[in-house]
Amino acid sequence: MTLTVKSLEIQNRGRIECILAEAKVFSSEEINVALELIDSRLSGSHDYIIKVATDEKGTVLGYICYGKIPLTDAVWDIYWVVVPEEFQRRGIAKKLLTFMEDDLKTKSARTVMVETSSRPEYEPARSFYLKNGFIEVSRISDFYAEYNDKVIYRKDLNSKNQKNTFIPLLVQLHE
Repeated sequence: MTLTVKSLEIQNRGRIECILAEAKVFSSEEINVALELIDSRLSGSHDYIIKVATDEKGTVLGYICYGKIPLTDAVWDIYWVVVPEEFQRRGIAKKLLTFMEDDLKTKSARTVMVETSSRPEYEPARSFYLKNGFIEVSRISDFYAEYNDKVIYRKDLNSKNQKNTFIPLLVQLHE
């Protein structure tokens, strides 16, 4: 399969909405937030960069959404990386991530952050980030809901600056 990473186009929106719904890990509220970011980009906002991975027929097989974190000098956030289950483990998410990292290096970014849930269905996402050089830097207990922690990962884009000395901070909200 030949993959191409390209900019989001209006005709990709419906396919991305289907991908989000079929993932079965996102709530309707989460899907609405993802679609708001897509709509924002499609209406001309430059707050978010959204790229899609397509096959040789032009079918969207996944997407990534990222943006610069306000009030930082060169720190970016990954908001979404989504690939349908039927296309997972084929290197699509890795290709999107690599594309993003290469793009961010041209923008003089120094660090990429990403947050996710501690729920069991998010284990593949957490594992993906760890396998791709991210380090868990924080875990906030019961953040999204009781027993649903917020897990934050970091990757320094200049590998010689990658700090492996982080000790995750556990914040207990309930005693």
